[in-house]
Amino acid sequence: MRLEPGEQVVVRTRSHPRVLVRTAARLTGTAFLLGLAMGLLARPGLPSPLRAAVPWLEAVVWAAAVVAVLVGVVRPLLRWATRATVLTSERLVQRPGLGAGPEAAMPLVSIADVQRRRRGASSGDLHILFQDPLRQVYWRLADVPEAERFEQVLAETTRAARDRARPAMPAWGGAL
Repeated sequence: MRLEPGEQVVVRTRSHPRVLVRTAARLTGTAFLLGLAMGLLARPGLPSPLRAAVPWLEAVVWAAAVVAVLVGVVRPLLRWATRATVLTSERLVQRPGLGAGPEAAMPLVSIADVQRRRRGASSGDLHILFQDPLRQVYWRLADVPEAERFEQVLAETTRAARDRARPAMPAWGGAL
């Protein structure tokens, strides 16, 4: 991510690690099913046609387990690790993660509304409405850790960005 001159990173965060619970469950389930299948194939009372095919069946079971781990565990873990939300002094940037498309950025001065929905101990979702002169854009930042604090920092940074963007009033202060 390139910063504009004078722009500073205020907060860099990613989704709460709680989103990896499903990924851990997939890993546990895959290990359980792999152990069950290998145990069934190792039984001494297998019929002779199956006993002859055990090496091939074991290879198929292992291949299925590897594919399940790569798709169901490694891929979501890499996406979580590379996905980020960055709040700078001028804009809010979402980096979608590995292989999920281009990053998106919106200027802070166009934020019209922010709503927080609590999810867990201190995390939550932030629903942000950006009001552009030509369109409205709605973002949902899911599972933001310490969502209340992030919302406060976002509000303070947005106020400061609006103050910088607002033209200065004349020194004489008179009306025309």
